[in-house]
Amino acid sequence: MKVTVALRGTLKKLFDGPLEKVVEIPEGSTCNDALLAAGIDYKELKNFGFVSVNNLRVMIDSEVKDGDYIKAFSRVMGG
Repeated sequence: MKVTVALRGTLKKLFDGPLEKVVEIPEGSTCNDALLAAGIDYKELKNFGFVSVNNLRVMIDSEVKDGDYIKAFSRVMGG
């Protein structure tokens, strides 16, 4: 199945060129699987915040479906 992975906030710099990638992953895959297919390992990113699927915030291990739009957001920092 195909899903789109988009990066937001300071994570944008991790993609060269377009801020979205369409990746192909097997049925039963999770948000984490989709990010890994796009070349993003959230566990190695200090500024990783959360993910959303089709504009709804979800857990990183949530299962995705064909055609889903996954956004990875950076952590919001400030004071």
